[in-house]
Amino acid sequence: MTIRAWRALACLFALAAAGCQSPYYRDQGTAAGALGGAGVGALVGSASGNAGTGALIGAGVGALTGNVVGGSLDDIQARNRAEIAASMGRPVAAGAATPAEVVAMSRAGVNPQLITNYINTSGVAQPPSAQDVIYLSQQGVAPEVIQAMQTPRVAQVQRAAYIAPPPGPVVVEDVYYGPPPCYPPPFCHRGR
Repeated sequence: MTIRAWRALACLFALAAAGCQSPYYRDQGTAAGALGGAGVGALVGSASGNAGTGALIGAGVGALTGNVVGGSLDDIQARNRAEIAASMGRPVAAGAATPAEVVAMSRAGVNPQLITNYINTSGVAQPPSAQDVIYLSQQGVAPEVIQAMQTPRVAQVQRAAYIAPPPGPVVVEDVYYGPPPCYPPPFCHRGR
């Protein structure tokens, strides 16, 4: 493989890594397709003695395919958000579903199947706790929607870990107040 091919592959992997960080399926599909296509292209190309060229061609084809598939998933998600927004009378923010959003959708009369689709395509901000499940049930959210929140089909959004600051210094002060006061008998008995 030539240095030019190695540089192209390095750029490809750098772009793929950047695409994996994106919340959009189009970017993620492009990255996954490029990586998969590069691997398959390198294997096919190595049979003819041109692994680098095969990897580049495979990466291009894989990236285009992943882009088209990811774009269609993004379109489905946008349509779901638009339908929900029309039912609720306000826009629905892109991103993972939260218990508060699900309650708002249920109160607005959005079809439970549509809410379930939204959860399955958007994921959940965090796994619902027992308190969240009780709250959702008390607010009249359909059981199938609660079930969808407990087992979403897409990976859950990673939350940033909270790192507590180190504790401050511990200050120990020895304070001497002098001898205790002595009161007249019968209150003071100094060694007698």
